[in-house]
Amino acid sequence: MVTVPGTHRRSLEGYETFVPQPLPPELSLPASVYEQIEDARDMLGQVKMCRTLLPNADLLIYSSLQREALASSTIEGTIATPDELVLFQVSRSSEREAVREVANYGYALEWGVQEIETRQPLATRLILGLHERLLVGVGGAHGAGRFKEFQNHIGTDSRQGIEHAVFIPPAPRDVPGLVADLERYIHADNPESKLVQCALVHYQFETIHPFGDVNGRVGRLMIVLQMIHLGLLSAPLIYPSVYFERTREEYYGRLQDVREEGAWNEWIEYFVRGIKEQCEETINFTQSIFALRQRLSREIPNVRRRASMVAVLEAFFEYPVLAPKQISDSANMSIGAVRTALSELENLEIAHEITGKRKGRVYACEPVLDIVFGR
Repeated sequence: MVTVPGTHRRSLEGYETFVPQPLPPELSLPASVYEQIEDARDMLGQVKMCRTLLPNADLLIYSSLQREALASSTIEGTIATPDELVLFQVSRSSEREAVREVANYGYALEWGVQEIETRQPLATRLILGLHERLLVGVGGAHGAGRFKEFQNHIGTDSRQGIEHAVFIPPAPRDVPGLVADLERYIHADNPESKLVQCALVHYQFETIHPFGDVNGRVGRLMIVLQMIHLGLLSAPLIYPSVYFERTREEYYGRLQDVREEGAWNEWIEYFVRGIKEQCEETINFTQSIFALRQRLSREIPNVRRRASMVAVLEAFFEYPVLAPKQISDSANMSIGAVRTALSELENLEIAHEITGKRKGRVYACEPVLDIVFGR
């Protein structure tokens, strides 16, 4: 017998909405899923070690932020290239709204991490703050930081009306109570493993669908923040949205199968498998950074200015896009020495100027960016 984890309730507007039951559900996970959970926990421990092994973990965090922002936005149909994102972060301007939306995701995640690290609870205020930051300077900003006021729906085609909906989430009047229930679960002393808690919370948030827009992005932001809150991560070191974007049809299908069939085991297994895969990517990224540092150092010729060139190169392994003044501060070098070293690195095609301006020039280390974005 199928046990659906919720009830259908007719809204004031006459729509048959789905209202999820409070967490947690009754679970009976097979041994194979528990084995996957243990494997994922071990790999998360290795990811934490990656942060300590690198001379500077900023690049690891930067890569995770960029990849997570691009992938999570792509799931929603918001497409921007890595180069567009980098240029926007330098200039803070873009003619394309999609680029601003992707950049907002990274800023929202950084803000959320700062809030969690200052012991702010993963609660309604933080969730509303994430939503507000995702909509800075883009369409839909009038509803930023507020729960939905009109009925939304999920369909195979966003242009189709609600009568073609695959799923109709709870009505606006039900949202505050449902989010409060979710908040209580997040902060309760729960018997489920921490990874299972993250899987349950993501499902519940996506099912409540509390905002008029960008629910998916808020929900995926919350995965990383909850993992930090629970001590599974020490920083945003993995990027789950890359996995969800890669397996988009299964992602949506698994969520809907829980609503329709109570398929919790399948959803949790899929979620945990995704965390494992993204841990592997972070571990591989760390290894690639070590190898790249060694290779680029070997490519710098043994000339009089080699020491300053290596120092500038090291700055790019902290952050791959920098102005000369930033490099000067990081490497404790004069601006003149930095500019000379940058010119030499340009000749070696290791670094290049990206703004095309005579003043306010900014340089990028393309080999590092290639690894950051997985190109």
